[in-house]
Order: sequence, then C-alpha cells, then structure tokens
Amino acid sequence: MGNSYKETMNLPKTDFAMRANLPENEPKRLAKWEEADLYWKVLEKNKDGEPFVLHDGPPYANGPIHIGHAFNKILKDFVIKSHAQRGFYTPYVPGWDCHGQPIEHMVEVTLGPDKMAAIDQPTLRRLCREWAEKYVDVQREGFKRLGVNADWDHPYLTFTPGYEAGNVEIFKKMYLDGAIYRGRKPIHWCKSCHTALAEAEIEYSDETSPSIYVKFKLDTVPGVFEAAGVDADAYVLIWTTTPWTLPANTAVSLAPDADYVMVEVDGSYLLMALDLVEQVAETAGWDTYRIVSGADGEPVALKGRELYGLTYTAPVRQDLKGTVIYGDHVTLDTGTGAVHTAPGHGQDDYLVAIEFDIPLLMPVDDNGRFTDEAGQFAGLDTDEANPVIIEWLREQGTLVAEKSITHSYPHCWRCHKPVIFRATDQWFVSMDKTGLRENTMRVIENDVTWIPEWASNRIGSMVADRPDWCISRQRSWGVPIPVFKCAKCNSTVATEETFDAVIELFRTEGADAWFTKDPSEYLPKSVACEVCGSHELVPEKDILDVWWESGVSHTSVCRYRADEGLTFPADMYLEGSDQHRGWFQSSILTSVGAYGVAPYKSVMHCGFTMDAEGKKMSKSAGNGIDPADV
Repeated sequence: MGNSYKETMNLPKTDFAMRANLPENEPKRLAKWEEADLYWKVLEKNKDGEPFVLHDGPPYANGPIHIGHAFNKILKDFVIKSHAQRGFYTPYVPGWDCHGQPIEHMVEVTLGPDKMAAIDQPTLRRLCREWAEKYVDVQREGFKRLGVNADWDHPYLTFTPGYEAGNVEIFKKMYLDGAIYRGRKPIHWCKSCHTALAEAEIEYSDETSPSIYVKFKLDTVPGVFEAAGVDADAYVLIWTTTPWTLPANTAVSLAPDADYVMVEVDGSYLLMALDLVEQVAETAGWDTYRIVSGADGEPVALKGRELYGLTYTAPVRQDLKGTVIYGDHVTLDTGTGAVHTAPGHGQDDYLVAIEFDIPLLMPVDDNGRFTDEAGQFAGLDTDEANPVIIEWLREQGTLVAEKSITHSYPHCWRCHKPVIFRATDQWFVSMDKTGLRENTMRVIENDVTWIPEWASNRIGSMVADRPDWCISRQRSWGVPIPVFKCAKCNSTVATEETFDAVIELFRTEGADAWFTKDPSEYLPKSVACEVCGSHELVPEKDILDVWWESGVSHTSVCRYRADEGLTFPADMYLEGSDQHRGWFQSSILTSVGAYGVAPYKSVMHCGFTMDAEGKKMSKSAGNGIDPADV
C-alpha cells in the first residue's frame, strides 16, 4: 500500500496537546495569569484609554458560591474583558455584603441559646465579622477559580470603617433634607427573625387561609332602612382572610360609590354591597333571604359614603366602638363590600384610618403573640389564634360563613416563613415628602440605558407603587441608625454636628465604636437636646436595612475609591432580574436622594440558574451546585 492516507494530506503543524486535559491544564493557566499579574498588566496597558467601570453588586458572605454566582461573575467578566480588549480602562473592584440577619442567625445557631443569653453585643458583632470574613475568603477563591480577573486583594466589604462611614454620609444628606423620618405605621414583620422587613425582603408564595364572614352589631339603623322596616337587630357583614387581626379592629371600610342594602336572613338584617348579595348567599348557604325593598319594590340602597359615621360594637374588644368609613381600596370582586379594618395590621387600612382619624390598635408583640390588649386571646400566637377566634365567633353567633382559600401571601426572604403586618415605630425613607419618587421615576425614564429596554418599565412600576421604605432593623449585626435620643425627654437629636462626628468615628474606628463608646466621648460638647437642653444622649439601637447598606456602594466605593479609577456614576450595573426590587432600586433611591442623579449610566439584568425542578438556585433554598463539581 505505500504511505498512509494522512501523509498524503497537507495538514497544519501545531504544538497543541492531542487532548485539552482541562482539569489539569486550567489551574495551571490561572496560576500563570496570577503570577504574571495579568489584571494589573491589562490596566497598565490601557491606562490612557477611556474608562469603563462595571460596579460589582455584592454577593452575601454566607456560604460557598454556587452556579448562580458563577453565571453572574462570568457574565461580568465577559463584559469587562471585551471592553479591555477594545482599549478601555477597566478597573474591577469586587465586593461582599457582610452585614445582616442571616450571618447573625448562623452565629446564634452555632452558639446555642444558653451562650446567646449571656453574650454582649460587641462580642456577638465580633463573631459575626469572623463568620463573614471566613466566607469572603471561601467565595473569593471560588471566583478566582472561575478565571475572573479582578482586584481580589482589595475588595470592598460592607463592614469596613470607610464603607460604614459612607452609610452615614447618605443618611445625613437625606435626613437633613427631610426625606427620612421616624413613624409608627404597619410594616412587614418576621416573627421568626424578630425584625422589620422592607419590600425588597419579601417574596410571595401560596398560603391557605381561612376566609370568614362576620356580622358586627350596628348601634343605630339609618333612617331609610328603618322606614323600610329594618329593626334594631341590624349588622354590617364583613369579610376577612386574617381572623387574627380582629382584636385590632377599629373600623369597617366601604366602597364610596357602591350601593349598599340590608339583607334579611333568619330574622336579622345584614348590611352589604348589592352587587355581592348573590355571591355571599351562595357561600353562606342561605336557603332563603330577602333584600329590603321600598314600596315600589326596588331595593332600598345607600352609597358607601352616605353610611360614613355609623358606629358598631367591636367584634372582639366589645368595650370599644368601631366606625363605618369608606375608601377606594375597597373592591367588589369578592367578599361583602365591607372590609374589616385594622389600621395596625395593614397598609391600606392604615392609610384610610389616617384620612378619617381612626385609632390604631396593635395588640401583637415582637414574637407574634397577642398582648393583654387583645382581651381573652392574650398570649396566643397569631397562627394559633385563627382557629381559636373563629370558634369563639361561632359560639358568639356572629360567624355567618367560613371557607378556606388559597392565595398569594408575603413571606420572609430569609426564613421563607409567612410574615405579618404590624405597626411599630420604625425609620422610613419618604417616597413623596421631598419628591424622591417623582425624581427617581424621571431619572429611570430619561437618564439610564436599560438592557433589555423594557426593564425601564419593570423598575419604574415598582418605584411608582412602593410605599415608604422601612430602613430600620431590630438586630445587632449592621450599621446603626446614626441618630440619638435625649435621655430626659426622649426627643430625637440629629444635626449636622452629630452626623459629622459619627462619620469621623466610623471612618477611624468603625461602627463597633457605636456600641462600646458613650456619645460624650465623640460628640462635640456643644451638642444638646434642642427641646430640653440636656447633654445626656442615648444612641439609637436599631440598625440599617442591608439593602440600604449595599445601595450606598455608589458612595462608599465608586466615589471613595475614585483614585483607583472608579467613576460615579458607574458605566454599568449587571445583576439578576430580582435586583430591580433589590440592589438596583436601593442604589438609585439613595443616589437620587443624596445627589439627584442615578448611580449608573446603564443597567443590564440576566436570568437565573435553575435546579431540576425549575426553581431559582439560592443559598437560602439550599439548592445550589458547587461550580467545582461542574
């Protein structure tokens, strides 16, 4: 035969190995890049080029990385390296979110209840820092193994003194401008984590809840109904899916322009929306009922707003009187058109109560248990209370109907347990007092490039609809709310002088000093309560929301580290699509609030890596895959 076939072909010659042998060769390549200082060499090569700064969103320092982290970091690496190859100057400072409840919780679990009961706050904070430092190192090695080039030796960490000082700078500006206030209003409360939650810390999943119809005894009957034969045995029929909030009832809300009628059932008269009578009758299983009519045979009806001012005996606290009011939040798609209103346990309830000067009751403590203010139900957990209250209503003869419904309900993003609405004293960023909502909407629409373009509508609708931002948390591991209270008269003390002193304290000693030093040690002697003149001040105990903390990275990183080539605004933020309600939003709110501009020129979002069941991979769900295994 002569020569083999391959020797008759003109093939290229190469030194490449026959097999890539990646498991062995890839680590060698990464080691070569590191030894050659490749990241810094690229920066030096492009030092005169136009800057392109992709600002890194901080992953949470709690556990090893999973494929979702890899997807995120590799996408960023694509963007940065492609710009570097085109001659752009591309400094990339990675960061970590190091404060917050999950780290504190893991330390608590590790210590156990006995040691936790004896530990002081500075010691707890030290242990939390050590936990975060451990996982910063673990995650950093994981990211380096992916081949991502960055300034790994000088990352930004949210517990470092300079970063913590940046929190106070933004707080100072927004507080002195009137955008931050302390108020008592309903917020999402996690009774498992014992803290307030912001909108960005809420996730929704289905819950099965009791749906009940309850009659509240009216004190008087409107004249038009009385003339049509309605006697004193008259009630307003309400509907609710949260029986546990009935001890906090102070009002019933009606739809202002809907027609309300009296329905006679078993000798009693029940006030409800005309449009819902048939639906209620079917749910309650009424064999016979009668809508009270006039001489002409037409139903006697009054508009919701015409019934304003009627009073009734409260359903649980029968020593109290409630008031019939009206509000645009009442719809006629389900229920009775008469909504049980507990201003201490719901946003809509709270807002309509403010409008009509309705008192606010909130008989639930931090653990989700009823206080003495709940009468005979004191001591019950809110979950335990539902069946107990329903049975009590049945015994009282006021329960008209009961069924179960499945509906979307808010859950805590960390422990994944249902949350409750609970009115407490918290610190808030006002969305409207200083025009923050309007200004942010304008910047979203006009000043930022959104990739994909429709993301502008996504974050815009979230900002348009969000309530005031609750930024206080009842935990230990975080940056404290940087204000003081007067020890004598309890007034808030927060001035330019006090803020500047705290900024200097945090920058030199870190936020731990807040918990170990007396205010007299670092505040100017001239600082005093403006109300009573006392110099004895007490530091605020609450800490800042971690979304606030990560949000101010535009200042604590991009502005503070400008000498390293970082820019404000950054050229791009790139994260998962969930950050439209998280980091993208907290960043733009704090930046617009403090400076009137967006912290980024463009925002790109990506999707998520999913597990075999189609669920997003996350540390809290425990369904991630280690990239090293892949």
